[in-house]
This record gives sequence, structure tokens and C-alpha cells, in this order.
Amino acid sequence: MMTDTAINLVPKQGKLHRLMYAVFVWLQALEYTSLDYTNDRIYELERKVAELTEKLRASRS
Repeated sequence: MMTDTAINLVPKQGKLHRLMYAVFVWLQALEYTSLDYTNDRIYELERKVAELTEKLRASRS
């Protein structure tokens, strides 16, 4: 009886481990690092420069 219980717990522990690992990986993917912030700021600045360049071109025409 005791061996049956031990054998049945092993697959459940494996599933729990995989679930916890999946949650850990998902949380890491959500982490917003300083590099992400810097890249976002650079992207926004580049977009704004392109917008202002286009407005300047249009005003010269």
C-alpha cells in the first residue's frame, strides 16, 4: 500500500514542477528591465524625430 502511494505521487510532483517552472519563465518574460526602458525611450525619440522631420519638410513645401 505504501509503495502505491509513493508511485502515484511522483507524476504529480513532476506536473507541479513543470507548472512552477512555466510560471517562473512567464514571470521572467514580464520583467521590465532598464535595457527595455532604454530601448523604449530610444524608439519613442526616433519616432518623434521622424515626425518632426516630416512636419519640417511639409512646412518648407
